[in-house]
Amino acid sequence: MSKFKLDYDFEEDLLFLYDENKKSKGSIEFGELVVDLEKNGKIVALEIFDASKYFTDLTDRKITRQMLSKIENASFSCIEKKGTVFVKIILPIEKEQVPATIAIQNIAYKSPIMAHSR
Repeated sequence: MSKFKLDYDFEEDLLFLYDENKKSKGSIEFGELVVDLEKNGKIVALEIFDASKYFTDLTDRKITRQMLSKIENASFSCIEKKGTVFVKIILPIEKEQVPATIAIQNIAYKSPIMAHSR
């Protein structure tokens, strides 16, 4: 797991999680989630709109704007499995490590089933 920097806009409920040592070469939007990618396709940042609701839904725990505003860093890792990238985030909230996993479909993945169905 890597440590990612976390910036939070309380008024907009917008969370930005990023690796401050990497540069984004492009972004893809998935509803409330914007994924920033390096040239090689690796995730370097996430922007999450309505972050308190988003993390409440992901963790089954009430995550408030006040809780998110106190976080400066989060643990972050990615695992790719057959066309899906699983982003694992651990948020340090009130002396507890709160895990959240986001599944992102890899748009560049070519399914072996689809390749044979032509």
